[in-house]
Amino acid sequence: MKASWSEGSLADAIVLAGSILLENGAETRRIEDTMFRLAHVYGAEEIETYATPGMLMVSFSYHGKSVWRMRRTRVRSTDLEKIDQINSLSRLVSANALPLTQLVQELKRVQEGAGVENKQLILGAATSSFGFALLFHASFYQACMAGILGGTCGLFLQRSKAKGVFKNLMASAFISFFASFAHSKLILLGALMILVPGMLLTNALRDIVNGDPISGMSRLGEAITIAASIALGNLAIQMLGCF
Repeated sequence: MKASWSEGSLADAIVLAGSILLENGAETRRIEDTMFRLAHVYGAEEIETYATPGMLMVSFSYHGKSVWRMRRTRVRSTDLEKIDQINSLSRLVSANALPLTQLVQELKRVQEGAGVENKQLILGAATSSFGFALLFHASFYQACMAGILGGTCGLFLQRSKAKGVFKNLMASAFISFFASFAHSKLILLGALMILVPGMLLTNALRDIVNGDPISGMSRLGEAITIAASIALGNLAIQMLGCF
């Protein structure tokens, strides 16, 4: 880029891109690499980037000035569409197609995007539950029941005001309670699978393999905690005598 930007604006844009990736489920290596590439393309030198599940840091030298930024992140979700949009912006920047001011506008547009719509979430949950039930050798009727229960749980998750582990615990209890009326473990398993933190576990193992043990162990601990909350929700219903 031939144009010159203030070091503060550049640092803010870099951490904004990184925080969007982090808050929507991207792995550590992708976040750090994207931040590095953005800083490099806009003329920064001596670049260092660092990401953990709860924090981002970037430092670099720009026109002889040392710059650094740190940002805490708390909101966590999974939105592959937003990750893809940030990747596309990164590729455009690498091709020298975007000035920094336009990049910031596009980043804010992605950040403020509505994300997954309720209908898409419910349909995805229902389809996944249906497919998992078939995978566990359930009958077509049982798979349909699992799909209905999974879709209903998707609506429950969208409207629930509970946070973190408690949301998964309540969702597990919700599924276990209604599945008990069908007296079918296959329906229960198919519907519960939508709560399993598969992407989180995959990213944890990927971070560990890539040499990021802090991020990997943090994500792994979160995945184990979520799995435990799912088990506790089901156990609570069983103790009530529903199964």
